[in-house]
Amino acid sequence: MKLYEAFQDTGFHTTIMTTFCVEFDAFESIVLSRLRGADCRNVMLVCDANMAGLALADGVNPPKSAGNNYLLAKARVEGVFHPKVIVQIGKNRGRLIVASANATASGLAGNLEISAAVECGAEESPERQLVLAGWHYAVRFLDRRQQAVEDKLRWARDRSPWLAVEANPGSIVQLPDGTSAAFLAADAQAGLARQFADLVGRQRPVDRLAVLSPYWDEDLSGLDTLRSLLRPKKTVLLIDAQEKAFPAGALPRKAPIQVSDLRGFSRTHMPENSSRFVHAKMIVATIGRVDHVLEGSANCTFAALGAITRPGINAEACLYRRLPGGVVFDAMELGPLLKASRALKPGDIPKMRKLERLPLGEMEARDPGTFELVYDTLHWWPSTDAMKAAFDRGRCLIELLDANCRPIGARLDSLPNPQASSKFRLAQCDSAPVFARFRHHDGMLSSLAVIARVQELQTQTRDPLTAGAERAIRELEMDDDEGLWLLDVIQRLSVPKAEGSVVPNAARLGAVKKPDKERQTGQLGYEEFMRGRRRDIKPTEAERNALSGSHASFVRAALNRMLGLGSTTEGEAGEISEEQAVEAIDTGDETAGNADALEEGFDPGAPKPSKPSPKTALELARRRREADVAAIVAAVDDYTEDLREPNRRFDEIDVLRLRAMMMIIVVAGWPGPGDPAYKPSQAQVLPCHHPTKGETWPRQIGRVLLPVFTGVDPAFGRLLFDRGHDRLTDDLLETLACCVWAANAAAMATKLNPACAKLAPMLAGLASKIATYLGLSREEMRAPAFADVIESLDQRFGKRLQIPTLASAILAMPRSAVSAAT
Repeated sequence: MKLYEAFQDTGFHTTIMTTFCVEFDAFESIVLSRLRGADCRNVMLVCDANMAGLALADGVNPPKSAGNNYLLAKARVEGVFHPKVIVQIGKNRGRLIVASANATASGLAGNLEISAAVECGAEESPERQLVLAGWHYAVRFLDRRQQAVEDKLRWARDRSPWLAVEANPGSIVQLPDGTSAAFLAADAQAGLARQFADLVGRQRPVDRLAVLSPYWDEDLSGLDTLRSLLRPKKTVLLIDAQEKAFPAGALPRKAPIQVSDLRGFSRTHMPENSSRFVHAKMIVATIGRVDHVLEGSANCTFAALGAITRPGINAEACLYRRLPGGVVFDAMELGPLLKASRALKPGDIPKMRKLERLPLGEMEARDPGTFELVYDTLHWWPSTDAMKAAFDRGRCLIELLDANCRPIGARLDSLPNPQASSKFRLAQCDSAPVFARFRHHDGMLSSLAVIARVQELQTQTRDPLTAGAERAIRELEMDDDEGLWLLDVIQRLSVPKAEGSVVPNAARLGAVKKPDKERQTGQLGYEEFMRGRRRDIKPTEAERNALSGSHASFVRAALNRMLGLGSTTEGEAGEISEEQAVEAIDTGDETAGNADALEEGFDPGAPKPSKPSPKTALELARRRREADVAAIVAAVDDYTEDLREPNRRFDEIDVLRLRAMMMIIVVAGWPGPGDPAYKPSQAQVLPCHHPTKGETWPRQIGRVLLPVFTGVDPAFGRLLFDRGHDRLTDDLLETLACCVWAANAAAMATKLNPACAKLAPMLAGLASKIATYLGLSREEMRAPAFADVIESLDQRFGKRLQIPTLASAILAMPRSAVSAAT
């Protein structure tokens, strides 16, 4: 297979790729661009830590998208991190590719490489076991201390719950075609040579051992291990003699070992004049009519394969296949090289040249560690104790750089942190930091480190716009009044992507089914979070949106627009391209709708029906209003019944739905028939009081807010916050502002209406309980996300509901104040 073509296959939402070395230009232009074109946006690249440092060392060709469009993770092991595994995950499919190719231009499109793919569905199957084994292996090397890592893994699991199934490397499975396969990884217990020999079986010697490798030990110790374990009658080594990478002098003189030159072996893959570097690695043990094949990242070296009694030192991954004899050689056109006539004489093999040593030790010493930016908080995990000690003793300073690797003016304030990382508040910054490094007092610089920008990664990791989502977004653009249609839009824009999954929680607000017993590590309930959160919110801080990366963010943007609030959410809602945005809100050629209208029995050319009589019109209006009231009451019934379920989840989508419910009820509110001069609009169907109608807007406000904020098990108490999140997000503050304002508006309206004497005390008490329960600080209430919403609600609905402005009373409340209405 042509590896670079695989990345344009659709049906996958997540890709994780491991590599030894990386060229960022190649990865981003060949791999990332194709993945994004195929709507795969949850991308992780895991690279050897020292080789990543080498690629970033000079800052000449820095990555353009690392840290925001994909996560770059650094892996460090005893030897080198050398596997080349690609795992792609979709809702109903998965794919494992085990290859020899690195994430470089030559690896992806130039070298002669070998790769093998296994595909599966979401249902249980032997292929799924292999894909899962590759997935669990690859994610082992991610730093789970990083919020970005947890976000990406949870995002994948939410859409593909089958990822939770355990699968271990090394387990052999029988495939439907009668062949066998296993995913093998070097581990501390057994090296790849031992694992391979165990699968081949040691009951009888191997008829022929064929080894294809670009690199060898100077003493052929890796080959010696294979031959000792498998006892082959004949060994064929396939080398590219022109590369001068084979130690001919180490060949045992009387051993049955044949060396064949790959140069010109195939007109398709390697003609005589080809300059391609043969980077493929493969071991084939033939017994009778069966070939045992091992292909992947492992060279024929001790570091990769290990010895008989101890494993190698590299991290390696290979795919084992048990196939009919000759199949793999025929497919790769290698069969002729196995013949004795193609053997090289030892004297014809060029002398092995000394390979250039990579400065891995220097790169380890210069590795600045791992950086992550969560809004304005910078987390740093040191790479070595020496780097941490140098920083603690003031011998070096953190230097932040922009996308062009130019230092930016920034001030970092150290924050207390009991964990192994260091935390800093980004108190001042000229532009967005993209890279970080250390500048030592003697002028020495560390390598660059990519900063994982959590909010940008969340925004870029999203589902593609479906036709249903586009229609929902179009509704948001075209409607200017909040109505029950908003609940349907929220549902359509936040439908879980897989049965049993939960809606993504981009800013790490979330919930579990049983908060007390199943709370995820590092998550806090509302009261616990509020005790430790930062209360001050600076006007210059970047906006925090728990819906970032979710299409539901379009609803938040629409709600703010309806209140006359400008918000970065409109540009951030889905972070879609200009073309996608035009497509999403384009209503198309107006004449194109005529065909659809005719399908529904409406002829646009037919004469317009005559107007109904005034009596008929009044009766139709009355019925419409009654139907609207019944629909709102039914929606409240469904909402409150759902929230009263003791194990009911409450997450950021529920927070958005709560805000929508408040707005739907308030928009439907009017003072009632007490003032004959007041003419309610068609949308105003819920009075504050009515002599014959029982359903009122203050009562519906109370019905919604009671199960959310009061009782033994308030729904809001099931909202969980990540321990690393230091303050309330803006979208949550906006919802809380709506709830506080609506509670106080309902209390004030009933207080001013003598006919509501029984309801007024209950609503005043509810408003007071909500204020006490929330415990917001003055700084939080004066933040734009809270204060601006309160003031906008006053301006839009105060006169409409005939209540005085509430902003001054609400915003002046101390933490445990009573309501503005009491």
